[in-house]
Amino acid sequence: MDYNYLGYRFRPTEDEIITYFLENKMRGNAFPVHAINTVNICAFEPWQLPEQAAIGDDEEWYFFSEHNKKYANSARTERTTRAGHWKVTGKDRQIWDKHGKEVIGVKKNLVFYKGRGSSAIKTSWVIHEYHSNNASAYQKPYVLSYLKGNLNEKDYTRAASSGHAASGS
Repeated sequence: MDYNYLGYRFRPTEDEIITYFLENKMRGNAFPVHAINTVNICAFEPWQLPEQAAIGDDEEWYFFSEHNKKYANSARTERTTRAGHWKVTGKDRQIWDKHGKEVIGVKKNLVFYKGRGSSAIKTSWVIHEYHSNNASAYQKPYVLSYLKGNLNEKDYTRAASSGHAASGS
């Protein structure tokens, strides 16, 4: 399917993200339309991720990624890249089914920080990470990540991808 049709937008609801896309991915079911790539989010910096997306514009992109643990027997998730890290912000938010009767998953909000430790600089790159409540039923638990870019950081992303320092504008 060609996604370049005028007016076409890929905007699934949170219920669809969990019950259709995420649950089917974990079951290994094929999708009739290829709209979301599987990507190791931490293998790329946020400004590199849009190139990995199946579709997306308007500074918004969707990805599946395996839910990788930081350590084998740990509940902590690996969220470090070469240039920085993704930090969970705020409280986890429960996602309800479309009828509002059952909690089907959780949404975590993450912000990208460039650098490490106390000198890390907060950026405007944000991921909304969706987890299914049924993830333990599958051999390979996945999360679905919805990445939002920032139009104000285009100079930074261009400079970062070319290896030059970002301009101050």
